[in-house]
Amino acid sequence: MHCFEETKVLPVSAKEMYDLVMDIETYPVFVPWLCGAELLEVKDNELSAELTMDLAGTKHKFQTVDYFMPHKLVEIRLLTGPFKFLESVWTFDHIDDESCKVHFSIEFEFKSMMLDIVASPLFGAACKTMVKTFEKRAVSLKAVRS
Repeated sequence: MHCFEETKVLPVSAKEMYDLVMDIETYPVFVPWLCGAELLEVKDNELSAELTMDLAGTKHKFQTVDYFMPHKLVEIRLLTGPFKFLESVWTFDHIDDESCKVHFSIEFEFKSMMLDIVASPLFGAACKTMVKTFEKRAVSLKAVRS
């Protein structure tokens, strides 16, 4: 099993970060390893989505179910795809109107040993830049709004 987590104070509000994480269909615009994202269903505090990742030219689709508490938490769990296991959590702690503390964690393992050997280093590297990728996007969107 591969694991990664990061906690960071960001110069955007908890609402702005939460909204960005929940805007799944825009991920291919700013998340380099994603080439597709589709919202499948939304109900109450749950949604399902299908993401297409491009790892060194090989595309893999996977579906997740996401449970959320507005402006506080997003939990992501695997439904289908090339993973044996995938769980991720984002939390957003309000500091003030201009900043928040974000915590991101992910655990994953690919189904096949060969895919795990080949894709885990690429996917793991992408996971390690996840907070930075979302921070960069949030800051750029905030600058456009100002």
